[in-house]
Amino acid sequence: MKLNVTIPNIREQQKIGEFFKQLDFLIALHQRKLEHLELMKKGLLQQMFV
Repeated sequence: MKLNVTIPNIREQQKIGEFFKQLDFLIALHQRKLEHLELMKKGLLQQMFV
């Protein structure tokens, strides 16, 4: 069976790669923020129920 597959040119591949790199960075940033907020929540709850 023959299958035609189109591949983006090098410039477009680089743009796609850069997009996913930025997306990975944003995901990591939000994960760190979530971890920080969860720690803050835990600390505040401990202060409330001492």
